Amino acid sequence: MSNDSTPAMVPPLPMDRDDFRCISKAGFGDGWNHYAHCMAWFEGHLYVGTSRAILAMIKVNDPPPALTHWPINSPDDVYDIDRRAHIWRYNPRDETWKQVFISPMVKGRTEEIVARDIGYRGIAVYQGPRDCKPCLYICTWSSSKGQPPVIMRSEDGLTFESLPRPSWGEFVNTFRTLVPFKGCLFTTPTGSTAGYGKAQECVGGAPIIYVCKDPMSGDWLEASLPGFGDTNNLTTFEMHAFNGHLYAGTINAEEGFQIWKTAANGEPPYDWKEVVTHGAYRGNLNEIAVSMCELNGALYIGSGIVNGGYHRIAKVGPAAGEIIRLYPDDSWELIIGNPRLTPDGLKFPLGHMGPGFDNFFNGYIWRMFVHEGTMYVGTFKWTVLMPFIPLDKWPDPAQLLVEIRGVDELVSNNAGFDLWRTTDGIHWGPITRTGFENMYNWGVRTMASTPYGLFIGTANPFGPEVAEKTEDGWQYQYNPRGGAEVWLGVPRKK
Repeated sequence: MSNDSTPAMVPPLPMDRDDFRCISKAGFGDGWNHYAHCMAWFEGHLYVGTSRAILAMIKVNDPPPALTHWPINSPDDVYDIDRRAHIWRYNPRDETWKQVFISPMVKGRTEEIVARDIGYRGIAVYQGPRDCKPCLYICTWSSSKGQPPVIMRSEDGLTFESLPRPSWGEFVNTFRTLVPFKGCLFTTPTGSTAGYGKAQECVGGAPIIYVCKDPMSGDWLEASLPGFGDTNNLTTFEMHAFNGHLYAGTINAEEGFQIWKTAANGEPPYDWKEVVTHGAYRGNLNEIAVSMCELNGALYIGSGIVNGGYHRIAKVGPAAGEIIRLYPDDSWELIIGNPRLTPDGLKFPLGHMGPGFDNFFNGYIWRMFVHEGTMYVGTFKWTVLMPFIPLDKWPDPAQLLVEIRGVDELVSNNAGFDLWRTTDGIHWGPITRTGFENMYNWGVRTMASTPYGLFIGTANPFGPEVAEKTEDGWQYQYNPRGGAEVWLGVPRKK
């Protein structure tokens, strides 16, 4: 019999609302920092990349959303705003923030001087063949007048160099994700300044996955066929390494998202296998594979529709997002969503909730992350826009639902993202359904699991000044809760 008296490691309890606290608010003191768009733990610090003036940019879309009044005070020319994106570093030992990078100004496509980067959407810790240690790699988002985007690299988290620009077309303006896999770095263009994707920051003009072993060379190769050979696949949107394969999910406005996987053997382009089709047989109401996360030997996939629940150009939706669970043998289960008949039989939601965790306004299942054995799932919820939406254009049943509840009550009790937790995908508990009591926090955009806890970065485009209805009509007022926030959750011990 063993005399070892060392106590067994006991996992901490899943977190509740009281385990989270805000460590940065109001866009790091600048309300134009609308999204904490990417986040990574690197050499004992948390790094957060911001994206700027999101609602101001949406206002100048062609056509703009049909709102009765614009929710924030923004100019008609978005270039009148300082759009230079930031990178911030947090030291958890002394609880301090430091801005370590701000976008340079450059001569753009139109010869005007503009911010080179309006956002940082993807980040990864990766060691290339010429790196002496793991480094930070960050992908940029450029404006329609700016230069094509770049990949940045940092050895120390304080100095950032721009690598040779990938040569995949002058119309690409952003990448969404960077994924290390089998000694290479993978990315996908997810924005375009021309064609179908114009003015849509998540629909790209090049539906191809690219791979590079040495990002310092700028030599990126096509890792897949365009759209995996399907012209209805508008973009490859999300990727995740799981079970010795790289999984990729698409945007497909006609039939619903597809999930493909590859072992990435040999030379690119690689052999890919389709493992989920037709939006898991919900069709285009599961237009996008938005998020992916591994828990207990299965890959969880969260869905959504472009623009947060309603794709205006393709006329898809509105609808709330679902979650499915995919196994290494390519079988899948419905976790959160609508029951339906599939070629594999009738699928019921094992989590006993309908789309959007039974909330119509949860247009995306935006982010998933596992921290100390518990998976945390955050949504995008558009309830805060209700006061600005012309309800007379809605279908009669939807108008009736709103009239019964009332817009004010819906916003007061239902605005702000959802954050849920689970240890098995079956039993779920809500942490917040109101964006940590901030109705302007309309999404959980990013998360990072660290030795100091789970960090969460929000999407909050309602700053610096937000529209408020007064006796004299709509007035713009300073919003102390506008701009991206960062929250830290520390699990309790059993």
